[in-house]
Amino acid sequence: MSWTTALTHWPHLLEQLAADFPQLNLEALKRFRGDRDKMEGYLADAHDLTAREARTTLDDWLMYRAPVIASQAAA
Repeated sequence: MSWTTALTHWPHLLEQLAADFPQLNLEALKRFRGDRDKMEGYLADAHDLTAREARTTLDDWLMYRAPVIASQAAA
């Protein structure tokens, strides 16, 4: 799922994103809507990742987890 597509499903993705990445704060996630760079920076800082690791982690999450969550929310 692309970042743009994820944003259309953002309200449904937030809780699962916070559950999958336990160091993330749900309220903080709401503030990053639309700003992937800030989201990646927050993910990196919160989980002690490099910028590259955070980008890869978020890419993987968008590829494998986000579509499942979005489809469940649409059902």
